[in-house]
Amino acid sequence: MTKKYTILAYKKANPTHKPSDIAKACGVATAYVYQVLHSTKNKVAKPVEPTDGQKTLRQEIGRLNEKVEDLNYEISQLNHLLDEYREECRKLKLHHGGLEYIISYLESRLGIKENDGTTV
Repeated sequence: MTKKYTILAYKKANPTHKPSDIAKACGVATAYVYQVLHSTKNKVAKPVEPTDGQKTLRQEIGRLNEKVEDLNYEISQLNHLLDEYREECRKLKLHHGGLEYIISYLESRLGIKENDGTTV
């Protein structure tokens, strides 16, 4: 067991003893006992009231975060619409290609193509 833990164990067993008594019992200098005891104290920070500037910044950050969430939602909605439009364009292209095929077939059956292959 190290000297530090010996001091702490002694202090825990004898909480009313002075640092000089602990030093004698553990065979260390009194200054070292003070160092060990001070370094192991529970340091609790007092809550600090935010300044007006910090409050203003927090409000602005909250407002901007809400705006970012709104914009992200709008972007997701627009992406959904864009996907729907892309699918509709794909369907229309397929439909257009099918109609071109039908027109070409009917023109060839009716014999209304020009010599260069274009329609009248």
